[in-house]
Amino acid sequence: MAFTPARRRRSLDDVFLQIRDAILSGQIAEGQRLPNERDLAERFGVGRPTVREALRSLETLGMVSIRPGRSGGAYASRPSETTIGEAVSTLVSLHGASAQELAEFRLTFEADNAWWAARRAEADDVGTLERLVAETRRVLEAIGADWTALTEADARWHEALARATRNRLRIGITLGLHEPRLRQVPALDEAHARYARTIPAALAEITRAVKERDSERARSAMLDHVRQWARLNPDVDDLPPA
Repeated sequence: MAFTPARRRRSLDDVFLQIRDAILSGQIAEGQRLPNERDLAERFGVGRPTVREALRSLETLGMVSIRPGRSGGAYASRPSETTIGEAVSTLVSLHGASAQELAEFRLTFEADNAWWAARRAEADDVGTLERLVAETRRVLEAIGADWTALTEADARWHEALARATRNRLRIGITLGLHEPRLRQVPALDEAHARYARTIPAALAEITRAVKERDSERARSAMLDHVRQWARLNPDVDDLPPA
C-alpha cells in the first residue's frame, strides 16, 4: 500500500481519502486487513488519533469493518445497499424533505424501477411481489385507524421491486426512502386513508406487468400509483403532466 505523508492542513481528510481511494481502486482488496494504527500513523506522518478517526469515518460509510480481539483490526469492505439506504435516509431526514420533494423524486425514480424490474425480474422476485400484494390486501381488510401497517407492507413491496432491478444504487436509494415516507403517514389523515385503499390494486397491476415483462405498462402503472398519492396528499401541489 503506497500511502504518502498526509498534508498537514487537512491531514484527517487526506488520510481518509487515501485509504478510501485505495479500497475503491482495489489496491486494498475486499476483506484484506489494513496495517495497524501505529503503522498507518507512521506512513501518513500523523498521530494515531487522526488515523483512528479516519477509520471510524470509513466504517460509517461501510468501507471498513473494525473487528475487536487479538485477530481484530480494520478490514476493507464494500458498502452494501443498506449502507447506501442509511445514508440517503439520514440526508433526507436531516434536510427535512417535504412531501412535495419526495413526490417529485419518486415519480420518475419509482417508474424507472418498475421499467427495469419488468426487464430483469426472476421468478423468485415475482413471487415475493405477489406475496406482498396479498399481504397488503389482508392488512387493508383488518385496518383500523392506524394505516402504518399498510404503508409498511407497501414500502416492502417497493423495496422488493427495487431488488428486482438488480441495480445496487436503486436498491439503496429505495431503502433510504422507507423511513422518510413512514414519517409522513400520521400527517396525511383522511387523504392518506383514501390513497391507502388504492394500494393493493395498484401494486397488483404493476406486479402483473412485471410478471409479463411488459416494461412500458409497468412504468405507466407506477406513474399512476405515485400520481394517485400526490393527488390525495394535501401537501403536494402538483407534478409534471403525464
